[in-house]
Amino acid sequence: MESKRLLIVGIDPGMTTAYAALDIEGKFVASGSSKQLDLKSMISETIKLGKVLLVGTDKAKVPGLAEAFAAKIGARIISPGEDLKVEEKRKITREFKLGDEHQADALAAAIFAYKETKTLLDKIDFFIKENGKQEIGSRLKELVMTKRISISNAAKIIEAKEEDEQVIENVISERKLTESDFLKLYNKLKRYESEIKIMRSYNSNLRNRLERLGKGRGGKEPGDGKKADKFRQERLVFFENLLKSKNREICDLMSMMRGLLSIISDMSSFIVLKKLDSLSANEFSFKNKVLNIQRNDILLVDNPGISSPRVIEALKDKVFVIVHRNPLAGKTGEMPFVFVNAKNLKIQEYGHFAFAEKKNFEAEKSRVNWVRKIIDDYRREKELCR
Repeated sequence: MESKRLLIVGIDPGMTTAYAALDIEGKFVASGSSKQLDLKSMISETIKLGKVLLVGTDKAKVPGLAEAFAAKIGARIISPGEDLKVEEKRKITREFKLGDEHQADALAAAIFAYKETKTLLDKIDFFIKENGKQEIGSRLKELVMTKRISISNAAKIIEAKEEDEQVIENVISERKLTESDFLKLYNKLKRYESEIKIMRSYNSNLRNRLERLGKGRGGKEPGDGKKADKFRQERLVFFENLLKSKNREICDLMSMMRGLLSIISDMSSFIVLKKLDSLSANEFSFKNKVLNIQRNDILLVDNPGISSPRVIEALKDKVFVIVHRNPLAGKTGEMPFVFVNAKNLKIQEYGHFAFAEKKNFEAEKSRVNWVRKIIDDYRREKELCR
């Protein structure tokens, strides 16, 4: 799946609010301004352009709108030590054709954010090139820029997930679990715990920074203080929820591991099913990259009545049995498959794969007139050839 374009967005709030977006390479993408451009509208417009990693402002004191925008989309704010001067902003934006001065100020903020982070971005690009990490380049930049963790640690976190997902798929499709595979699955739990520690550390650092910021203001400017307090609480709630989500992922992973190990330890008692929502062309094209459907495979299909002639043709010499969930409809009776109803089977599901208890499967299979199905299909093919 193609990743979204990574963006740096500059914001200029006021009676007329403006934004300007650059891609992560510093190239101009789009800009806009309006008196009706509120937070919700700005989020709606920018997410259509890509994934926002950095939010730039031309003010040393970050405007409330920029804070709220960054908090809502999980981006990082880049602000100058002192307000950018008008002459400076006009100089760095004069080559661009923009709608008004508000868009120019927003673009100046985006360019400032890009220049401030370019050294780090260059380091990430160098790491990607030197280590052949082009496939995870976008995710690497996203993780490093927004979570402020090291490039090497970010790469380990991303690749650990990809490697472990592949191990699970191999275990299911090959119907065996090696000692190496088990250790990789076990280590995945440890890596999740490590990732949670990183998030907790980031959350703790954020709390400390916000507390220092609050002390620095010394209780002055009550209006701005309320906005800052609200922003702090929103960020803290966001990261606390993120930690809870990671904990749930660990629990789900442990449950999945226990289920998989139980099945694999007694694999001769189960039938492996490869899952499809339907037999449509889009579904088959997308899922078969993972499933790699081969001769004598058995499919679990929710809606076999939704089908494509091209998919039927591709499967007819590979698949003989399809387990179906929903009632058969359409022209399923003319398809060259034997259909077994899933409602009488005991099935456990894990991602794109499922396992049916063999004794139930054999019992249900015995109810199907296999010989009659083969004869009918043979006659139908003969008639088509006349």
